[in-house]
This record gives sequence, C-alpha cells and structure tokens, in this order.
Amino acid sequence: MKKGNFLLRVLAIVVTLTFLAAIGSWSAFHYLKQGLPSVEELENINPALSTKILDRNGVLLKELFTQRRSYVPLRDMPPSVIQAFLATEDHKFYEHWGMRPASLLFALARSAVTLEFSPRGASTITQQLAKNLYFGPQRRVTRKLRELLTAIEIERYYSKDEILEMYLTQTYFGAGAYGVGAAAATYFSKSASALDVNEAAVLAAIPKSPTRYNPIQNPQNNIVRRNLVFDRMQAVGFLTQSQRDSLADTPLPLRPSADRAQVGIAPYFTENVRQELNQLGKRHDFDPYQDGLTVYTTLDARLQDCAERAVTKVLPELQEKVNGIYQASELKLRLKELFPDSTTGAIRRLAGNKQLADSIAAAEMPVELAFIALDPNSGQILAMIGGHDFEATKFNRATQAVRQPGSCFKPFVYASAIDKGMKISEKVSNEEIVITLENGDLWAPRNFSGDYGGLVDLRQALAKSLNVVSVRLIREHTTPRDVAALAKNAGITTKLDPYDALCLGSSGVIPMDIVGAYQIFHSLGVWSKPIGVTGLDDKFGQTIEQFRTERKVVLSEETSFLVQSLMRSVSDYGTAASLRWKYDFRVPAAGKTGTTNDNTDAWFVGFTPDLLAGVWVGLDDPSKSLGRGQEGGKAALPIWAEFMLAAYDTMDYPDSEFKIPKGITTAEICVESGELAGPGCTDVRTEYFTKNVELPGTCTLHGGFRTPRGRRPSLFD
Repeated sequence: MKKGNFLLRVLAIVVTLTFLAAIGSWSAFHYLKQGLPSVEELENINPALSTKILDRNGVLLKELFTQRRSYVPLRDMPPSVIQAFLATEDHKFYEHWGMRPASLLFALARSAVTLEFSPRGASTITQQLAKNLYFGPQRRVTRKLRELLTAIEIERYYSKDEILEMYLTQTYFGAGAYGVGAAAATYFSKSASALDVNEAAVLAAIPKSPTRYNPIQNPQNNIVRRNLVFDRMQAVGFLTQSQRDSLADTPLPLRPSADRAQVGIAPYFTENVRQELNQLGKRHDFDPYQDGLTVYTTLDARLQDCAERAVTKVLPELQEKVNGIYQASELKLRLKELFPDSTTGAIRRLAGNKQLADSIAAAEMPVELAFIALDPNSGQILAMIGGHDFEATKFNRATQAVRQPGSCFKPFVYASAIDKGMKISEKVSNEEIVITLENGDLWAPRNFSGDYGGLVDLRQALAKSLNVVSVRLIREHTTPRDVAALAKNAGITTKLDPYDALCLGSSGVIPMDIVGAYQIFHSLGVWSKPIGVTGLDDKFGQTIEQFRTERKVVLSEETSFLVQSLMRSVSDYGTAASLRWKYDFRVPAAGKTGTTNDNTDAWFVGFTPDLLAGVWVGLDDPSKSLGRGQEGGKAALPIWAEFMLAAYDTMDYPDSEFKIPKGITTAEICVESGELAGPGCTDVRTEYFTKNVELPGTCTLHGGFRTPRGRRPSLFD
C-alpha cells in the first residue's frame, strides 16, 4: 500500500472517530443536560425554612415546617462553625471553582481499580449543595456528572460565602433538623450564633451519616468522628496541637431540647395562630410551612406554665370525683358491654378493680376545661388551654365550645340596670317568683342556696348570686334586649335569646368571648378585642404586617366601676370567698362564679388590677354532670386561684389597686334599710354612688343616737 493512501486512511479514521466522539459528547451532554436544574431554579434557590412562633418575650412556642430548617446568615455563624465544616468537608473551598480535578481523578482511579463507582473524598461543598438541592443520595455516574455540572453553574451565580451559607442551611443533621440553626436548637438548646468549637465539631461530624453519628442515639460513634474533625482542624491550621488534645478529651456537650417540635408550648394557642397564618398566607402570598416567617404573639410562656401547673394540680381531683359518679351509675353496664360472657360476680369483681374502673371512667367521661388569661388593658392573650390533652383532641374549648355561662352572665344584667339609674343600695325582693311564659308555661326560678325572703341590695344579691333578684332586675329595671345588646357590644358573638332566662345565663357563649367581655368591668367600660398575634416578619426580618386590636367604649366609667365593686364582694365574702379563706390570695380581685343546671358547667371569671382570667370546667357531652357539689366555686375557682397564686409568685407585678373614676362618690348607708346611715343605725357600710345620682334619704328605721354598731369593713375605703 502506498504511503499516501495509508495516511489518507489514517486521517479518515481520525476524522471519523473525532466526529463520532463529538457526536457522542454532544449527545451525552444533552442527555445529562436534561436532568440539570434550569437557570431560573439556579437563580432562585429557596430551601424550605421553618416558621417560628414566638411568645411576647421571644421564647419559641412552636415551629411550622415541612423540613425543620431555620435561616442563619453566615455573618452570624461563629468562626469555629465555619472552620469545622471547611476542615472536614472542603478545606480548599475558597480556592476551587466548584470541583477539585485532582481529587476527582483520584476517586475515578480508585473506582477503576475496585470496579465500583466510589466518589468518596471527591465532592466539594458546592457539589454537596448541588446534590442536596437537586439530586438526592442515589449513587450513579450520571448523577455525579450532573452534580459536577450543576456545581460549576452554582459557582457562576453565587459568591463563595453565599454557597457556604446555603450549604450550612440545607444540610441534614438527623433528628428532623435541617441546617445548623435547627441542629443547634435540637442538640444544644441554643442558637447557632452561640455554638462553641466543641459543639461545632459535634455537628460537623453528623452529615456523613446522620443516623450513625447522631450524638444522642450513638454518642460513641459521634465522639470518634468528632475527634477526626479536630484532627482535620489541626491539620489545616485552625487548631494547635494542644487545643486539639484538650478538646479531644472533653465529653459531648449535649443539652437536647425537649422534643416539642410537634406539640410545642401552648398547643391550643399555636394551633389558632397556625390557622390564622393560613388565611394571612392567601392575602400576602406566603407559605407558612416553607417561607421561614417569624410570628410575634402576645402569649407569655411563663403565664402559660402557671396555667398548666394549675390545671395539672386541680384537674385530677375533679376527674376522680367524676370517676366515682360513673362507677356508681354506668360502670357495670359498660363492663357488661366489654365482657358480654362474664358472670354477674365477675362483673362485680372487675368493677372493684379501682385502676381498671378509673381508666374506663376517665375514657368515658373525661373532664374538660377551657382556660384563658388576658391582659385586661389591651385584650392580648397571655395564656390559653383548650382541653385536658391536645394530642387526644384538637377541639379548642376556649375558642370553639359554646356553653351556658350560668351566673357568670349576671354582671351584664346588673350593669344594664345600674346604667339605667339603679343604685347599689336599692332594695329588691328576694321572695320566690312564678312567671307565666308566652306559651302559657309557668317558670319558677330558684336560688341555688335555697335562701329566700326579705329585701336585699344589689351588693348582697350578687355576692350570694340570688337568681330571683336577677330575674326581677331584668324584668323591672332593664329589659332582656338591652342586656343582650350590652353583652353583644362587649364582644359576645353567639346568639343571645332576649328572654327573661337570659339573666341566668341560659344562652350559650364561647369562653373566649365572655372572658374578653369582662374587660369592660376592669377597664372602666373599654373593650378590646382579644388578640394573639402582634407582628409577622419574613425570613429576612422585614415586616409583612403588624396587628392592632379593635377597641371601643361599651359602658360609662361610673357604671363599670360600680359593677366591678359588686364583683369584688363576690370574691371577698360571696360565692368565691374561698379565694381568700382557703387559698389566701390577698391581691385585690373581682369576679363571678357560674353554675348551670345539674352542675353541667362550672365557671369562674375574674380579674385583678394586672390579669383577667376565666375557667370553664365540664364534660363535652352537656347531658352529663360534674356531680353534686361541683359548682363554679368548687370546680372552676380552684384552677383560677392556683393560676393567680403562681402568676403573682412568678411575675413582677407592682402593688396596685383598681382605679376609681372621678364621677364616683361614697356615702355610709344603713345595710338594713338601704338609706343613708343615721345616728341609730347599727349595721353600716360604705357604699359607692355616681356623683350625679340623687342619694337616698336618711334612714327612717332606726332612731336615736348610734349605740355601739358594726361598721362593715370595706376594701374600697
């Protein structure tokens, strides 16, 4: 063969092979390109971030997330955190352009020798970020090549600091924690900015295998790898030999947070916030589970703890009493349903097993409650409990249940009558009354105490919670429609039937509504709509929205104060007097007990100069009773009292009194006649009046000079 022909053939082969290689490379490139993220995806890397719900003092109540991850700017990371990860994962991170060719060639050579693809040691931080963002953990050559190409593209669009920040935010650290911020909270109960070098190394040890090196589940494995992190930090000059040796001998600095990521603090409250965020997200176009919001709330975790401790202390006693009722009435029937083949003797023996009987009773008749604490000057929600167990039932009885308030509704009746000019000292008949209803039926309201007869003034009537007096007030001194209008104006949202029985709390209310409505008696007639969220920021700390509560004047200052003074008598010597003699709570307080027919519902709503709180206790089934003797003063008041004692022991409230409006004056009255005390009156009380009202005349029942008389003490002097 001629030399020229041979060269032509060689050239043709070379050209053909080059062409085929080009075609193959072009085809391979386009095949790989199909799995690469788009330019738009690369320009908008937004990892899912947790939304944090904070209390009024910055305490984390709950996180909302699809992946538990928080954004921490690189500038807020301690140098030791950055050094630990650079030394372990990619110490030449700031020198390469997304890949390290020498490391990659070494890994490929190792794969060729072992006949197994093994990219260990070849991945840069940028490549790991690309894998975490787009490709997942599968180990294929095509995935590795796509990862390399994506890493190069990421380096084109972002600075080194931005890439490192994204990597530290995106990486999974086990225990449901994504990113250094979530990991610091999970393992050390602190922020990422507070991590020390030991903690940083513990975290840097985890990503290689989040389960194997989990410091809680496998502490020894983590210690071994943590010490390798120290070795690497020394090798690249971040630690001295002596520092490395000292750190290697230290124990794991674990301080794991209580795993409340799912339930959180005040779960009934945060569930309300979550629902509110869902609605706000539609208005502001955000996703509360991925956009890393910060939600500022009114709740005070310290007061929430006080409330939960009070409930934990009192509720088991109530449950025990209800268990006894169930065991006496329904337990044997239930046991027969559960054990249909058992003999009567066997059922009797099962019923005698207290542990079994109590567990069945508690399951069949769990005592539920609603508790709300508000700042009475602003309407801000400070604490909330919506049931005995959030994980058992998400139904929030504080904001969703509608229950009859019983005598807790009476202050609105008294307020309406006083606002129409009635004086506290006026006498009302306490005789039994029979009313013919519109349908012809007869209604004979009864006093709970069974105490009837004579005349009583408004202070005595409310302190004793006399039902017949309330009926006479709504019939003779105001009207059901006026009372309903006042309560509606004070924030009651449920339907209030404008009939005489309204005065005894016959129309159902939502606990949050009636607790909020009591603000008008504390704050001299001003009502503020209860509010739980005050502000909302995006992940960069920019304000999305701030929230203000609705406020309005509902009552005059004078009427509000006069009703408040009556409610103080309830707490001092009326149906809630155990607050003083049993619980020794000495802070000025006003409130009202409430009990419905057959002790189905038990209430106490009351306030001090600093706090307003309300308690409802009952069973979800309104046909079932708490049992004999479980009225508001015995079933609900203890929770309120225990909460207030804890709150005043925990919080730094100043010594303060209720404010007296300028339009109020005082005069001494004869308790028996209700008129101004004369020289011969022996039972005298200082009473409040509005300045523009005509005072009663001097007592005509008692003549002569005053003999040694009893002057009733007054907390209002």
